[in-house]
Amino acid sequence: MRNLFKKKRDIDNETFFSSEEKQQGVSTEDIRIPETVKGLSDQEVEALYAEGKYNKETEDLSRTTKQIILDNSLTLFNFINLFLAIAVFAVGYPKNALFFWIIIINTAIGVFQEIHAKRTIDKLSIVNKTEVLTLRQGQLKKIFQDDIVLGDVLVLTLGNQVPSDGIVLHGDGMEVDESLLTGESDKILKGNGDKIMSGSFITSGLGFVKITAVGEDNFVSKLSKEAKTEKKSTSELMNSLNLLIKGLTFAIVPIGVLLFWSQYQSTHSFPKTVLGVSGALISMIPEGLMLLTSVAFAVGAANLARKQTLIQRLACIETLARVDTICLDKTGTITDGTLTFKELIPLAGFPASEIERAMSEMMAGLSDQNATAKVLRKRFPQQQAEWAVKKVMPFSSDRKWSGITFNEKGTFVMGAPEFIYSELPNELRERLAPYNEQGDRVLILIHSDAELTGPILPNEKETVAIFIIADTLRENAADTFSYFAKQDVTLKVISGDNPITVSQIAKQAGIAGAEHFVDMSKVSDSENFNELVEKTTVFGRVTPYQKRELIQALKENGHTTCMTGDGVNDILSLREADVSVAMASGSDAARAVSDVVLLNSDFSSMIQVLNEGRRVINNIERVASMYMVKTIYSAILAVTFIFLLLPYPFAPLQLTPINTLTVGIPSFILALEPNYQRIKGHFLTNILRISVPGALTVVFNILILQLAGIWFGLPHQDVSTMCVLLTGCVGFQVLFRAARPLDLKKKIMIGLLIAAFLVCFLIFGEFFMLTSLFTKNVFFYLPLVLGSRSIFNYISLVMTRVVYEVEKRKENRKIKKKKRVI
Repeated sequence: MRNLFKKKRDIDNETFFSSEEKQQGVSTEDIRIPETVKGLSDQEVEALYAEGKYNKETEDLSRTTKQIILDNSLTLFNFINLFLAIAVFAVGYPKNALFFWIIIINTAIGVFQEIHAKRTIDKLSIVNKTEVLTLRQGQLKKIFQDDIVLGDVLVLTLGNQVPSDGIVLHGDGMEVDESLLTGESDKILKGNGDKIMSGSFITSGLGFVKITAVGEDNFVSKLSKEAKTEKKSTSELMNSLNLLIKGLTFAIVPIGVLLFWSQYQSTHSFPKTVLGVSGALISMIPEGLMLLTSVAFAVGAANLARKQTLIQRLACIETLARVDTICLDKTGTITDGTLTFKELIPLAGFPASEIERAMSEMMAGLSDQNATAKVLRKRFPQQQAEWAVKKVMPFSSDRKWSGITFNEKGTFVMGAPEFIYSELPNELRERLAPYNEQGDRVLILIHSDAELTGPILPNEKETVAIFIIADTLRENAADTFSYFAKQDVTLKVISGDNPITVSQIAKQAGIAGAEHFVDMSKVSDSENFNELVEKTTVFGRVTPYQKRELIQALKENGHTTCMTGDGVNDILSLREADVSVAMASGSDAARAVSDVVLLNSDFSSMIQVLNEGRRVINNIERVASMYMVKTIYSAILAVTFIFLLLPYPFAPLQLTPINTLTVGIPSFILALEPNYQRIKGHFLTNILRISVPGALTVVFNILILQLAGIWFGLPHQDVSTMCVLLTGCVGFQVLFRAARPLDLKKKIMIGLLIAAFLVCFLIFGEFFMLTSLFTKNVFFYLPLVLGSRSIFNYISLVMTRVVYEVEKRKENRKIKKKKRVI
């Protein structure tokens, strides 16, 4: 029977004959509505919506404002700080509770920034909302999938993700991929009366589907979003911070109890004991670090949103910064997706006029509307259809061909030569070779007297025409790929097209190693993929399963992978990659499972994505190193003073200028600085390289001052003042190191902070419980200030050497592993 349906619009889609092409715009007038299919009236829709029977959105891409406030306010460390503030207030030292007000202010600033970033992201999320085509009031209308009501009739086509459970009222060669439901990617043909589940994807044909469940009643209403959250986190930053928080959570309570006992034994004063213990525990808590991390991620996502890039999983920003291998398709990345019909070559004695008539009838009978079909329709415009259609086989990414059997005219099939013939005839191969070598796309048209009975082509067939189609190289392709090459990011091209063709186009775009290609249709399942991915740059004729296996092999070899895609056939590899990127003009399926969506569908935007990721990681690393200094030295001192039975050198109020001026204020500024340097080393070792020397220098200074106080009989207040001054000096040394490279703005910032720190001594010394700088103990200050710098530099050199050796051993193990693979 003749195919009654044509597509409404260029639906986001994979290639017609290659695995990467996209569909683009078809008007709703082109779809013929079967007489047996009736949609809802506007009155019925309004009534159902009023009853709440619509497809309510069950999950937002970002946290709500309430969640942001609660998550950043109701934290374990904030509760500990609140307890300590109440304690010092209760024992008669209200000024020492000042630290808690500063925490409140910092939290408020951070929450405000994150909410502002959220609003920016939400505005861009609306742009990426998925539309569906529904039949209402006898007409086809585009609506957001959130507005689907129970009983709506949807038109689903190749590349669409099924938004709600339903029943097929009328199907035309509609095949469904239910891999997200079952884990198996078998294509299931859906006929009239068959059930279809939300979360599955249309891989072939089209159909009218009546919705039987909406919102939370759907079998897998959150499936596409869960596909993202199920992915194991590869965030080294978040994993390291979570490990730190977990360790502090277990350590802070027993240390606090033991220190309280020790301080009480040495001071015999409950108020002074509370002050000492509070001073130790406050510095152990990196109160602003987690807040700054969430803010940095949110601001990074907001910055990318302004550049037409939507982040759907915040942690992927870090992963993108660490990516060393990007796997990309040809169409939409190397080429811009536009095609030009170059040449028709008749074969087997078929005149050109016969071929043009056959193609015109085929394009009238087929529902495929991707870029290839579009250029063919333009070359072979549809006349009034006269040939009676007997059997239609729509395009499928597995078959990579489509065909029609006509009454009295036989069967015509067009597609990729390698998929129509299991073994290309020598004469045809030689005929096609020059076009493949110059980067043209080659399709063939075959004819057979036998009828199509399924996905298996007739044995008796002959090639009657060759179609030569040219891709258009992106203007910025060469510059984009050159940039990634300079950043030591390896590019792999994974395509469904002929590998020779893809290789030539990759060469034109300047992709290094493009001459190393392989035809994956000739690669057996027993092939060593781990070795193959290291030696090969261009992979042609790749199936969806092979795409996933290639990504798996790269990950097994120690690479951090990014996969870009836009079609249903990319789902498996997108889910497998460490981070996945989809084009907004691609299929619903690709967008649903991707971490990042390029709203402008321009691969060059990946440069901005990479830079933003680097900015976030570099800034969080240096901010974390500043917070970790006080966490490390406070933990060491707390444990040390358990055994020394001496009064703890700091009161909470004395720590306020140190924590605020050397960590708090500069961290908020540095966390949002532009910093696009390459990510080197590991997060934990990078922050320890700076924080450990700073912390050990502080501990050394404190212990020397404690000994000096005992030997020279110095008052505790004088010793405490000197501890504050020297700890502040070390804090500024760490700030100088963390803020590199220093520009004029950073120098001014640090200068103002140092001036403010000195003012705390000279003017507000009494308020902060600090003795005057100009006392008889000044001879202790100067040698220790100068000496602490030398100690800090020496320990930094030792720590740098240790980190270098650790990183070198890791790199050697990685190289040995690669050599074993190759």
